Amino acid sequence: MAFRMTIQGETFETDPNRLALHEGIALQKATGLTAKDLEAGMQNGDFLALAAYVWINLKFRLGKDVSWAQIETGEYEIDLAAIKVERIDEPGPTKAGRARDRAATSKSAG
Repeated sequence: MAFRMTIQGETFETDPNRLALHEGIALQKATGLTAKDLEAGMQNGDFLALAAYVWINLKFRLGKDVSWAQIETGEYEIDLAAIKVERIDEPGPTKAGRARDRAATSKSAG
């Protein structure tokens, strides 16, 4: 299950089961959640899963220098009313996916 999230005016489409390896490692180290836990939690309205999903998007999609501890303690304030999350069938390509696709295209062209 993929999700579209709008946070700080930016919209991202991601599938917790298709996180880049470094994102999954960061997620699991910081929160203890696996991609499956994240997906299930998002579907069930779990606050830890929502916070983890927000953090992953802030850190890796928006490039914010924000730690999990800052999210967890409220040092980095998140207005839940300003976040929009919706389920979608299939996400668009991630930044990592687009870069990988461009690299594959340039290799085959060369």
